[in-house]
Amino acid sequence: MQSVNRHGTTPMKPQTGRTDTQNTVGKGADANPYLALSAVLAAIDHGLEWRLALGPEETGNAYRAGGIPVPSTLGQALTAFQNSALAQEAFGAEVVEHYARLARLELDHDQRLVTDAERQRWLARA
Repeated sequence: MQSVNRHGTTPMKPQTGRTDTQNTVGKGADANPYLALSAVLAAIDHGLEWRLALGPEETGNAYRAGGIPVPSTLGQALTAFQNSALAQEAFGAEVVEHYARLARLELDHDQRLVTDAERQRWLARA
């Protein structure tokens, strides 16, 4: 059985001998599964429509492979999502704005919190 590279992003190479199958690996337990699957399907449709070539298969740690990095913060992801023509086309402006508003609320809430780890670090430096 093929080992699954959980460091990479979807799609995964089919694990069967069939070429008409598509495997995907889910990424966060906090992700909306319907939105995530819709994004995967929209990306597949976009690739087929524009006849985009697949890159080489990555069998190692995709974080070290030097490919296109995914956003590392919610703020970076929000900017990329809002500026994505593909997201606008796939989900529509209202849906993109709805999820962008939720992300902004989450960022605003997060910036107001001070964690125990931050308190301990600041007190240790005082």
